[in-house]
Amino acid sequence: MAETTKYDILISELNSIESMVSILLSKYKDTYERNIELENKLAEANRQNEMLLQQIARMEEGIQNNKEANTADLFNSLTMKERDNLKVKLQSLISKIDYHISS
Repeated sequence: MAETTKYDILISELNSIESMVSILLSKYKDTYERNIELENKLAEANRQNEMLLQQIARMEEGIQNNKEANTADLFNSLTMKERDNLKVKLQSLISKIDYHISS
């Protein structure tokens, strides 16, 4: 009778271990699937980030080109008299700045 009790205890412990292994295996599968899902989301986020960085670079380039074009258009639209007046005003401003720096 003692042997059957030992046998029952051993079977019970084996069943307990089997259920723990089953639970751990299920948790592993869930974690593995979640990890793959997160890796896919990360890859997508990296792709979107790269696209946004490219868009920013294109926009900055466009802004720079527009600034240069607008500046050139501004100076090209001035008459000779307006250009001369602008030169005089700039020279006066530069002189004032030089005076303040030197004092």
